[in-house]
Amino acid sequence: MKRIPVFVKITIKLYLLLIAIYFAFRVTLLLLNINRVGETTAWEVLQAFIMGVRFDIVTIGFVIAIPTMILTAFSFLGRKNRLFEKIYTWILTICFTITFGICAADIPYFDQFFDRFNITAFEWISTGDSAFVFKMVWEEPTYILMMLPVLGCGFVFWYFANKILKNSKDWESVSYVRYGIYTALLWGLVFIGMRGRLNEKSPIMVGTAYFGNNAMLNQLGLNPNFTLTRSWLDSKDPDNQKVKFMSDEVAIKNMQKYFGIENPNEDFPIAREIVNEGESNDYNVIVVIMEGMSYNKTAHGGNTRNLTPFLDSLMDKSLSFSNCYTTGTHTYCGIYSTMVSYPVIFRNHALKRIPVLQYDGIAATLQRAGYQTAYFTTHDKEFDNVAGFLSQNGVERIISQADYPVGEVKTTLGVPDDYMFRFSMPVFDEMASNGRPFFAAMMTASDHGPFYIPDYFKPRNDDVRYQITEYADWSLRKFIEMASEKPWFDNTLFVFVADHGASLDSDYSIPLSYFHSPLVFYMPRTLQAVENECVASQMDVFPTVMGILGKSYVNNTFGIDLQRESRPYVYFMGDDKYGVLDGEWLLINKPGEEQIGLYRYKEKDKKNRIYEEPERAEEMKKYGESAWQVSEYQQNKKKTKFLLSE
Repeated sequence: MKRIPVFVKITIKLYLLLIAIYFAFRVTLLLLNINRVGETTAWEVLQAFIMGVRFDIVTIGFVIAIPTMILTAFSFLGRKNRLFEKIYTWILTICFTITFGICAADIPYFDQFFDRFNITAFEWISTGDSAFVFKMVWEEPTYILMMLPVLGCGFVFWYFANKILKNSKDWESVSYVRYGIYTALLWGLVFIGMRGRLNEKSPIMVGTAYFGNNAMLNQLGLNPNFTLTRSWLDSKDPDNQKVKFMSDEVAIKNMQKYFGIENPNEDFPIAREIVNEGESNDYNVIVVIMEGMSYNKTAHGGNTRNLTPFLDSLMDKSLSFSNCYTTGTHTYCGIYSTMVSYPVIFRNHALKRIPVLQYDGIAATLQRAGYQTAYFTTHDKEFDNVAGFLSQNGVERIISQADYPVGEVKTTLGVPDDYMFRFSMPVFDEMASNGRPFFAAMMTASDHGPFYIPDYFKPRNDDVRYQITEYADWSLRKFIEMASEKPWFDNTLFVFVADHGASLDSDYSIPLSYFHSPLVFYMPRTLQAVENECVASQMDVFPTVMGILGKSYVNNTFGIDLQRESRPYVYFMGDDKYGVLDGEWLLINKPGEEQIGLYRYKEKDKKNRIYEEPERAEEMKKYGESAWQVSEYQQNKKKTKFLLSE
């Protein structure tokens, strides 16, 4: 050991110290998500941790590279300097404490999205929503508590790094030959570690961590600092700014075939003129977009905790769809796709697109048919540019936190769900008295942290995550009970759909529970109670409502009338991967990383059958990618509003 230069020994010890700290975060993540692991072996768990060391070394290398260059050069002088050691230690402590903070933030982020920390978590910084998000984080104790291990790990690193530098010996200069050899060896290893692999074509990628069929263990090996940096770099790549799965012409022809368009409009390639024969109805329409209400939380979806007794009872007496999926994983995705029936595309924030586009969505179409239109939210209407987007798309009136009494606002997310519903009753009374039908969308928020449960609600479960779902369901019950006493109730169609689901399963790299949504059309004296098992999308709300109303219109969207049409597949996007499924098969693809899988999801089969069913996989892939490509085309060419319909 005496023959090894001091800078090599210091660097190796710091690497081992940091690997140990990252190991602790990884163990914590595993223990908190042990229920997601499922059937596995000790060897598979060990593989995940070995993979984790690889990604940790990459992270350490990029942070420590420049300081180690300085250390290498300083050691060449052959003199021990305590001031240099202190400065070196503090620089590393500050830098690595930041990485520990990212590891800590990754734990609640993973719990929410079943995905490692990435650039999506910071979308709000550049959009004017930072104050709102900081307040929401501050009001959630779990997030604040995560600061304690960050500071603890920072102290542990400082203590041992300081000790390593303080106790370092043998600073005397060594021969140029030995110094050169060890410098070359050290930096060769550091740079190989930063690259993550020896393959000359590509450095380590997120997909490198996916060594088996266990979605939880595949992600366990990743380091959130790596996924954050990689996602940021990908977001800056011009090739990732626009969807380019295929040419626009090919995609348009595919979608015209899927939609059965034989004589397309020259200017609006997916516009379909829908003629409903017979007398139309001016039913009022209220669409309730339920925050985080995964189908998996309901008894119909197999949940045994009795969390949603009212929603389950509603499904039993309504037109409901048991195989409905949302288009994305964020609230803005649910608002966008439900209101205008367009899919979301990776990280492109549809509501904040400049300029704000106009669509032939449900509010705009009903407004043209003489409807009054409104939107209710529990909190700030400006968050995610909801107000700006909806005002451009047929919503005349937006009721938000500014309209509620200050004393009723309980958290950053505004008023509790049941208060919003209570507040809406006189608004609906007023609209009903105007002699014109009305449309309203209502976005709940209680089933999202920071959680607030009113004192007057008594939950059955002990865990707050279950209590809040109970409360959200109870609020829906109160809403329908209040509405049923109104003279406008019998003439109103109620629609219930989630903005997105919740991460409750871990069978695949895309948790289906995060997309699986209830879809309920409730009008007891008009609609028969039917549970439909065909695949459906939240984009189908608008055309299906129009079919129930019996109104003719131009459908310039990606939704279909579920009572008269059927779709072979539904498709949805995470932040960097997508899924396409039918009643039996699930295709998962992460473009650019050659990660594609085909699974029998109904059987929870984790075997990738992509090589057994290549034609099936290719057809599913073509369907989803054609839709996203045409959606991008429609937006780029500003064809989202069918001008001839005016």
